[in-house]
Amino acid sequence: MKSKFLIFLFFAMFGVLSAEPGGKRFAFVVGVSEYKDLNLSDLKTAKNDALGMTKILFSYGSYNRIQTLIQEGSVNSTPNKYNILTQLESVLEETNPEDLFLFYFSGHGVIDYNDKVYLLPEDTNPQKPFETGIAVEQILELTRKYNLKRVILLIDACRNPEDGKVEVGRKYLEGANFKDSEIVSVFYSTKAGYSSFEDPKSGYGIFTKYIIYGLEGRADSNFNGEVTYSELSNYVIQSMKEWTKENQKLQKPYSKEYAEKAEDTILTYAVNPETSLADAPLFNPYNPTYAFRSFLIPGWGQYARGQEEKGKVYMSIFAFGLLYAGYQYNQFRSDKQAYESAIGIPPNPRVAETILLNYYLIEPYRQQMESSRANLSQALTALFVIWTANVFDFYLLGPNPKEKSGVFLDLDFENQGYMGINRIGKVGYAVRF
Repeated sequence: MKSKFLIFLFFAMFGVLSAEPGGKRFAFVVGVSEYKDLNLSDLKTAKNDALGMTKILFSYGSYNRIQTLIQEGSVNSTPNKYNILTQLESVLEETNPEDLFLFYFSGHGVIDYNDKVYLLPEDTNPQKPFETGIAVEQILELTRKYNLKRVILLIDACRNPEDGKVEVGRKYLEGANFKDSEIVSVFYSTKAGYSSFEDPKSGYGIFTKYIIYGLEGRADSNFNGEVTYSELSNYVIQSMKEWTKENQKLQKPYSKEYAEKAEDTILTYAVNPETSLADAPLFNPYNPTYAFRSFLIPGWGQYARGQEEKGKVYMSIFAFGLLYAGYQYNQFRSDKQAYESAIGIPPNPRVAETILLNYYLIEPYRQQMESSRANLSQALTALFVIWTANVFDFYLLGPNPKEKSGVFLDLDFENQGYMGINRIGKVGYAVRF
């Protein structure tokens, strides 16, 4: 269990998605599960939350570019402060005022004495959280710098323990300048003083799990094929009420409006897949099937779970070692057979020379056999070392399955969106589910 607050800041001008051929859609997604400083506890679901949001927006939101930073893949995809700010501005440079921009963050967060929210990247110094964190205000200023009027900030951050009795971020939001927006909403995962829970079955936070359900289409209450913010918030609040009754755990999500809404904002296209992303089996890099393969053939398990390059290296080395060991075994068998079939002079105590003659006749075969035996032993030892290193790598060095997650890519694509929008742009992070 972990305390969280989930904030949705929606700044949106009126417009139905299918009626916005000129506006593109951009998203910037960050998930921080592990922190360099041991004083900050690691989070179990932050990475999954970020990947789940990436998948939903990419599949059902017709976004032109989605850039995701989590702790897998290249150095550029690491969610430290420098990468977040520099790559965020790089994405914003491609936007126009009429575009929609969504920012998502999952990780730790803190609040200062003015109730300003700070997001904590992986290289945060907990002794100086405000200096080493990223203020939500700073992100808003960046969006204003590029005159964006349709912006969504979705922030899922663990609350610092001291703020349990304050309504986080409220004073800050009331003082922010939203004059260019018609929708400003804050959606909390739970009220102040309550807790947010994680779902061990799905690997997401309970709140995020229902967000995924809603964005996939379950929140589409009027069955028009589109999921709006109001539909999503109503669906999540009602679903959470039912969940708290069933599980006897108190969690109270709620939304707070700070501006009049002329029209609602469409978030995704309602698809209602047969298997929800939140219910699909999570990728487990330590799955017993992968482990069995690595025990059977070094590198096979790594290859199967997505570490293809590493798997190929291990399998190639092991195959070469196996061939070499087979060659040495055949050589040993041949030398042993030659030694056993060597013909000497029957020893005769009366003829001392027979001992010396037999030494010159048989000893070379024996020495050759012993040499082959030593080479075979070394080959088998090398195979055991390769196998042991493979097992050590599989369990202790950690997976980096770049085919399933973690590869930082800029992929150009052209496709027809779900809602009739031509999607021509970039995906900053390609994820395979």
